[in-house]
Amino acid sequence: MKLALYIIGTPIGNLDDISSRALKILNGVDIIACEDTRHSMHLLSKFSLNKKLIALHQHNEKSRSTFLINEIQSGKSVAYISDAGTPCISDPGAYLVHKALDAKINVIPIPGASAVTTALSAAGILSTQFNFYGFLPNTDSKSKKIIKKFYESQTTSIFFESPRRVLKTLGIIEEVYGSNQVIFIGRELTKLYETLYKEKVQDLIEKFRYEKNNLKGEFVFIIEGIVREKKKLYSHEIQNALKIMLNELSLNQSVKLVSKIYELKKNEIYDLALEIKNNDK
Repeated sequence: MKLALYIIGTPIGNLDDISSRALKILNGVDIIACEDTRHSMHLLSKFSLNKKLIALHQHNEKSRSTFLINEIQSGKSVAYISDAGTPCISDPGAYLVHKALDAKINVIPIPGASAVTTALSAAGILSTQFNFYGFLPNTDSKSKKIIKKFYESQTTSIFFESPRRVLKTLGIIEEVYGSNQVIFIGRELTKLYETLYKEKVQDLIEKFRYEKNNLKGEFVFIIEGIVREKKKLYSHEIQNALKIMLNELSLNQSVKLVSKIYELKKNEIYDLALEIKNNDK
């Protein structure tokens, strides 16, 4: 086997999704490093691979990377796998790859599953361009700043979310994009309880609020980018009227009244109202 560091994609749920090439490499290398030895042992056992595992995770990545680089330089081949999917994508491994490249060691990627592309393939999104963020920050204020950037970019955005923050994140999306924004959520992709949703954000909030058993597992969010018309210059009178109404009424009520009074399209006023609300926070 070629002396190298092999970065191997593994299944994100269904173990039968592993490739024959991945199994061949795992069976042939001298050392398998992984994010969690207990988790990866389950994968190896299913395919009768009797290999010793070495843990490399976010807390020991620097020291273990140095050890593994030394092992490769001494003549051993090394594979790295994360708990699920392709390593280095919101998972440990990037530092190890960086150090290997610095040491002029061959890095060979073995393609495998990815929650990002798996979700996107089932979302019915027509755009071929997207931004991937990874996991959103743990605080509402920081998450809101990121979601505002998604909205302003007008590009399809993909990110991961933990079960405990799903409802909070949906609330932020509703605040920034509006209640009628349709989003896609993939839950437990390729696993036994895989569920796909593509609905208005207000309907998803109600669904998860009353079906809390579904607030378990791993979530992938996709917000399709919407190319909006160039912003029109609105008179100070319209902007001030909208600001006053937003202080007293809901966003939808304010939009409805202003569009009716000034005989403007609701969607145009809606974007202006969102901009005003976001700028005031």
